[in-house]
Amino acid sequence: MEERSIRVELAGRAYPLTIQGNEEENVRRAVEEINESITRLKANYPLTDKQDLLAMAALEVTVRALNSTTTRQEAETDVALGAIERLLADLEV
Repeated sequence: MEERSIRVELAGRAYPLTIQGNEEENVRRAVEEINESITRLKANYPLTDKQDLLAMAALEVTVRALNSTTTRQEAETDVALGAIERLLADLEV
């Protein structure tokens, strides 16, 4: 896979990154989510230190991602259980 160099801005600071070409969209979406989280936190809490804002934004974004993963896993489990229940029902007939 092709590597590419990009620059992103987090909390007002620019960072150069070298990433795989197929990762760029997700990296840019992650940067956008983190910056949006920082903006929301600034507006709702008396946090002014950038390190505090970044830490809280990282926590918020990570919890959201983990909750999404858990929900997806639960949905996959429900589908698998449904398939097993149908197989058992067919065996009973």
